[in-house]
Amino acid sequence: MLIQNLRHVIRDGGWPVVFLVLTMLSSTRIVAAEDHKTSRIIFNDDAQVLSEAPLEETSAFVRGWLDREVAHVPFTTFVFLAATPDICTYQTKVGETFGGRFPQPLNTGWDPGIRGLASEGTDALKVVTQHMKSKGKEVLAAIRMSDTHHRSLDPSMPLCSKFALDNPQYVIQQPDGRSNETALDYSYSQVRDHRFEIMKEIVKNYDVDGLELNFVRWAKHFPRDRGRQNASTMTDYIKRIRKLLDRIAVERGRSPYLLGVRVPESVECCWLAGIDIETWVSSKWVDYVVVSTWNNTDPQLPIEEFSRFTKPAGVDTIVVMGNMIGAVWQGAPTILDRGIAMSSKHANGYVGMLINESEARGTAANYFAWGADTISFWNVGIHFGREKTAAPEQRNRIRRWTHAVLDRESVYQGPRTYRFLPMGKGMNTRRPPLRNYPWYDEGYSPLGQRNIQPVQFLPEESGKRKQYPFRMADGRNGEKLTGKMQFWIYHLSENQPVSLDLNGIRFDPAAVHRFPIGAKRSGLSGQRFEIDLSFCPPFRGNNQLGITIRGLDVQRPSPYLEELEVVVHSSECK
Repeated sequence: MLIQNLRHVIRDGGWPVVFLVLTMLSSTRIVAAEDHKTSRIIFNDDAQVLSEAPLEETSAFVRGWLDREVAHVPFTTFVFLAATPDICTYQTKVGETFGGRFPQPLNTGWDPGIRGLASEGTDALKVVTQHMKSKGKEVLAAIRMSDTHHRSLDPSMPLCSKFALDNPQYVIQQPDGRSNETALDYSYSQVRDHRFEIMKEIVKNYDVDGLELNFVRWAKHFPRDRGRQNASTMTDYIKRIRKLLDRIAVERGRSPYLLGVRVPESVECCWLAGIDIETWVSSKWVDYVVVSTWNNTDPQLPIEEFSRFTKPAGVDTIVVMGNMIGAVWQGAPTILDRGIAMSSKHANGYVGMLINESEARGTAANYFAWGADTISFWNVGIHFGREKTAAPEQRNRIRRWTHAVLDRESVYQGPRTYRFLPMGKGMNTRRPPLRNYPWYDEGYSPLGQRNIQPVQFLPEESGKRKQYPFRMADGRNGEKLTGKMQFWIYHLSENQPVSLDLNGIRFDPAAVHRFPIGAKRSGLSGQRFEIDLSFCPPFRGNNQLGITIRGLDVQRPSPYLEELEVVVHSSECK
């Protein structure tokens, strides 16, 4: 009992007891705990299974789905969506079960699975927890702290909670004047208290190992211009949740509950959302931090901003990798060279690009190089049912790429593709009222992160060097690489002179090969460039591709570069 509740004793200041316990502990326990900490790999499940479940033999259907996830994806920790935070996927008495307030069955969303399990006397959180624990997995309940897939306070929308409908005065008043905001403001104690009771209900009534608080869905907790000013309110709330978990663990005589947090993709984005993540970590309130993009896999995430304080605190630094590597842009160019790594649900542009094994290795190499401990798999669980994106070849692709990023050693067992895309391109087309993202500025992510910008070459800039920044783990120590770099400059004519450099050192023109666009991209004119990496100047981690174009003509569309690919086959050292 002393061992199980050591963390609780430390937090409450019981140092004499702690000293006694520590003298009794063997080094075996300390080593084992450290081994577990560095190997936690997370799988996030957003309850798609409930949307596809039949009304009969529902539990068996859910367990079969979970078995397919376990068979394809390697993970230690299963995080299941329990609350949005007011709408729940389990049978709640405090919050609101999805579909529960409607007089007739909805037969949409999570309703079929919820009703099918209820007819068997159970619910999703019970089935999932029992089944995944039988397979040796940690199980955490995910709480989306401000999900607003619903874009109006409309009682006919099942994701719009009765709590919000009854309390419209708690809806965030955004400074941009949007009319479709539905997120609730955590400045109000009533909002915090209501959601706190849902969390307490989960840990008291279900055999979960803890909670994961998802601050990325949708990263709206206060007015979007007052995140930093209100961060202390959210900090006090996290402290309160931590104390709740510790108290219930003692009451139940069990090991301490885990508290994980999924936060926006940079420290600045955290502040925008009212999250003082460094204080949460240094105060020992959280066990792991998941650094997360909105809905894709971005190789340029500034992981070192987090590992700077998570590693000294002994807190897991985990990074999201999702099934999509592209961005929101649906226009030209058309992507022609990806095979099965294109979504059958989306346009054949950047938005449809699914991650492949080599791209997963390159992205994870960056994450590990700049401080990540492990990976959290996001938006993968929806592909194990009847969706057209869940075809056998897609599941096999998922199997390959998730196994390729298990650890640093796995990453370097095959080619690594570093693909850089204009993640924020087209974001302003999704401004309210179309969507209600927290941020929608062109060139930025919905979380407020400035992404790679397309490099445009205007006529008045003829002969001026422009830079395309990119981050790459391979070659950062000056080692020689084998492989290929390629990029596309759209609207560039065949004979237009271009000079290139890497980090200020000019490429030998004989090493640069040009081809018309068409074999791998279509829908736009331009030129594709290829360079053998063995002829490249030294890389250095944070790199700049320098481009100088002469002879720009006001009568022609301005050339631009927005996508860069570097494929590394081998290096002198890792």
